[in-house]
Amino acid sequence: AIGCRFESFLGYKNHMNIHNKNIVITGAANGIGYALAKRINKESPKSISLIDISRSLDKVASSLNADSYVVDVSKEEDFQSVLNSIIDKNNSIDLFCSNAGIQQFGTLETSTSDWQKNWDVNVMSHIHAAKVLIPHMQKQGSGYIVLTVSAAGLLNMPGAIAYATTKHAAMGLAENLAIMFREDGIKISALCPQLVDTDMVRSSGNLPKDHPLLKDGLLSADAVAEETIQGINKEKFLILPHKEVSKYIQGKAYDYDAWIEAVRKLVP
Repeated sequence: AIGCRFESFLGYKNHMNIHNKNIVITGAANGIGYALAKRINKESPKSISLIDISRSLDKVASSLNADSYVVDVSKEEDFQSVLNSIIDKNNSIDLFCSNAGIQQFGTLETSTSDWQKNWDVNVMSHIHAAKVLIPHMQKQGSGYIVLTVSAAGLLNMPGAIAYATTKHAAMGLAENLAIMFREDGIKISALCPQLVDTDMVRSSGNLPKDHPLLKDGLLSADAVAEETIQGINKEKFLILPHKEVSKYIQGKAYDYDAWIEAVRKLVP
């Protein structure tokens, strides 16, 4: 009952409907982005526009009768030009899934250029989009942005220092957007799964089968997409496909020192 009153105080209402809306998804050629596109397509949106750096996007878009835009989301002018083109074509962007991201294992040996790549994609791409979308959604009086952050942005990920650090920054951005623009009718969600069975996870490093990060399960991208849609429908800020993450967050807040010691056991 307390939780219900708290959500009521914050203004959460279970009414977001994807039907007949204009949807844009980045990182859509595979993984979570592709799974989101497939799942959203079942909701009969007005339009779906897919964005990715990979040319394989065209085939994906064709299979879903969606528009495709091949662009590097880390390039501000190019990316923003595409977003403005989509707005001009469809008159609005109602739901934007800012899903593009890169994952990289490594610690202090991570090069400065690799740090910059992580920063440009995992953080700045969201900011490039927000600079176009927030004013647009303010003008139309509504809009929804989902940032794919990762549980690494809430907790951490030993052995992936650039990834975990930039995902923390992305989480801070999501929180700030949610705080600043809710009164303008703009809803924000942060999607924070743990490990998902995607090309990004499989190609970024080899985790042994007994690795502690795998004990909560390697979810399919389709399962994550389904949880995302449910979270959007409920207008939840924090979308946690791995339910255990909620418990971990509480433990971290309750005793930071004990949490640090527990996570140290995950060090490869």
